[in-house]
Amino acid sequence: MDTIPLVSIVIPVYNDEEVIAGALDSCLRQTLAAIEVIVVDDASSDRTADVVQQYAERDPRVRIIRQEQNMSAYQARGVGVRSARGAHLLFLDGDDELAHNAAEAALAKATATKADLVQFGIEVVGRDGSTGGGFELRLQPRNGSLRGVDVLRGLFPIDEPAQGQLWRFLFRTQLLRDAYALMPDDLVLPRVNDLPITFLAAALATRYETLPDRLYRYHFGRGGSGQKVHDLEWARFYSGAIHSINTIAPAVDVIADRSTDPAFVRATYDSARLSIVAYTTYYLAEHTSEDLLAETFAHLYSCAPAREIVHATAKFRPGALEKLAAHTNRIDLSERPARSILLTTNVLQTGGVTGVLLSQARLLLEAGFRVTIAAREPGSDQSLVPRGAAFVQIDDSKNLAGQLAQWADACREYGVDLVIDHHWLYANRWPAFALAARAEGAATIGWSHNFAGRSVLLGITRLDFQTRNMGALAQLVVLSPTDVAFWKLRGMPRVAYLPNPPSPLLASASRVSDPREAPTGRPLELVWWGRLEQRTKRVCELVRVAAELRRLGVDFRLRIVGPDWNEMTAARLNEFADELAVGDRVQAIGPLYGDDLLAAIDSSDIFINTSIIEGYPLTIPEAQSRGLPVAMYDMPWLALAEGNKGIVTAPQRDAAGLASEIATIAADPELYRELSAASLSAAERERSYDFATLYQQLVSGTLPASHSPEPTIDDARRLIDLTILFAEESAEARRPRERRRATRKSPRQADASFDQSFSARAVRKVTPAARNVIDIAPWLRPAALRLRHALLRR
Repeated sequence: MDTIPLVSIVIPVYNDEEVIAGALDSCLRQTLAAIEVIVVDDASSDRTADVVQQYAERDPRVRIIRQEQNMSAYQARGVGVRSARGAHLLFLDGDDELAHNAAEAALAKATATKADLVQFGIEVVGRDGSTGGGFELRLQPRNGSLRGVDVLRGLFPIDEPAQGQLWRFLFRTQLLRDAYALMPDDLVLPRVNDLPITFLAAALATRYETLPDRLYRYHFGRGGSGQKVHDLEWARFYSGAIHSINTIAPAVDVIADRSTDPAFVRATYDSARLSIVAYTTYYLAEHTSEDLLAETFAHLYSCAPAREIVHATAKFRPGALEKLAAHTNRIDLSERPARSILLTTNVLQTGGVTGVLLSQARLLLEAGFRVTIAAREPGSDQSLVPRGAAFVQIDDSKNLAGQLAQWADACREYGVDLVIDHHWLYANRWPAFALAARAEGAATIGWSHNFAGRSVLLGITRLDFQTRNMGALAQLVVLSPTDVAFWKLRGMPRVAYLPNPPSPLLASASRVSDPREAPTGRPLELVWWGRLEQRTKRVCELVRVAAELRRLGVDFRLRIVGPDWNEMTAARLNEFADELAVGDRVQAIGPLYGDDLLAAIDSSDIFINTSIIEGYPLTIPEAQSRGLPVAMYDMPWLALAEGNKGIVTAPQRDAAGLASEIATIAADPELYRELSAASLSAAERERSYDFATLYQQLVSGTLPASHSPEPTIDDARRLIDLTILFAEESAEARRPRERRRATRKSPRQADASFDQSFSARAVRKVTPAARNVIDIAPWLRPAALRLRHALLRR
């Protein structure tokens, strides 16, 4: 007598010859005898059907349904659902197993509670046979009893990753038939073919219960889970997940229209859909080889709008944004004219990066561009925003997804065509912002404000990160030809150098036309201004130069102008001057602004600069515009120093040498006048750049090739020499260990303090670039070995 089964077990199979026996054995071991096992063979090309047929011949509870062509597991399950005779149904994949009591335990729960859905625990088995882990934990039931719309709410929480595995549940069979009835009969879903039906079933269900027992053994790594993307066909397969979730939109509308809360049903679907978009992006990012990522992501963008991909990934899988940004096709500046430009940095404040950004904003406004300024951190002085420019404050209290949403809103509101990011070198989130702008049709230009070797000097760990993400930039702007060589050797071809626009002091102060006369019959007046920063500006060296001048018998006075910075203060610098017995000649006086600063410059004779590294120090043209000769430590990459005869230099750390140069100038009135005249000429050159034309060429991708020279052997040699210099400087500064242990550093100690882990990090950072250099100039290998020795030396 034919007994009607209580539970139907539906197994969709395709080429599961080697594993299907395990699945069938687990079914036939069930403690509940009143079952049927429906195996739907999806046109397997191996012996899967033969194996199943052998089981069917031995046990009448097993039957096989063969499909003539492959229609996907979605269709196979549908065939099984329509053929099922049991009032309740379990799904089992052909490479998994059921616990021996799965049918009995789940059915008992469903019968006792009249549940449409019973969720039970899952055991995940890794490739090595291990169990447990985060994925297994996420698959466990976390809801109790749910009723009505709360079933959907509990199984698909809004703003959480969607979990749609059908094999986690015992279903009332009619619920599944109702769900399938809402879908096209001929629908084929190769990827994520279970979540659509799980979602519809959850939306239709009125009662839900759970069992903590782990009744299903899922084998991770079998079938399509966890596989590598070997070619574009595999990429298309995994991207099909987006198509799968899209197909249920009409069915969701039908259910929503019948629901007591239609807006909630639609919002839940939207969240689940974005979750699948994000998971697809993540899976492709993690499982695709680097050489295939660009092509893979290009296909992904054909499956969903760029805006959805970016913002969904930011919300659900933010770790995948870096690869997505690095391998998304960039916008060619020459293909889209820019009319609205967004300038961004971390915060608007006086001086430094802000000064360049504000000057740039004024020049762009004068050239007819629409300008928006965005700050990504709080604390901006909005009074600095030029008239005619808009200002946007990104709320840094929001998570990355929230910030990117605000960024995209600003791009749309102001019709942004182009972003110029002035903070890209100092942050790790810029690729995500560039990607979000790209999704709105805006390219991003990265603007550097310091020499690239700064990372080696200071042990900054972002250098590899920035290099990996260069693909997110339409263009990189740097400050010197040597910087161009550095970044091109690092693999960034779209790099050009441009001068910084004039500072407000340089642009607005009245012009000085006549050279200065040499000081006679009075002390030589030296001046320096800037922030009192020791690591790169080396303000303690100013005092050492002063000590050498006193030793040479020069009658002088040195004023150090600027705000305190980190550990260095004007008071401590004055203490250092006292230590070196020049306290009566050196005075750090704090900051001066506007006319007060101009008066201090005009009452001085020579500007002195002891920085070890700068990008484009605006203080030099500011000083030269007032006719001051410049005495400085050599920074050979500086574009503004090239051919600048108003500058005299000495090697880095050679305080005696720089003092000697200053003494020579002071003793020779004719030389002083020549240097003053040369300074005025150099300053005029800095003023004479046609920034309106340069910026128009930049944003349209038409900068002359002369702004982007190819690296030469001399460039390679210079970069190695500079890297050795910076490495030796840091090694020298780190040697006295007892100084590093001091809680409060004196000026001497501040001059000597560097991160303890610098050497090892510097070796890691320099090695790839050094290899590129040696490929060009193999005879420089000995210098590279000296560099490594210097980095690791104690």
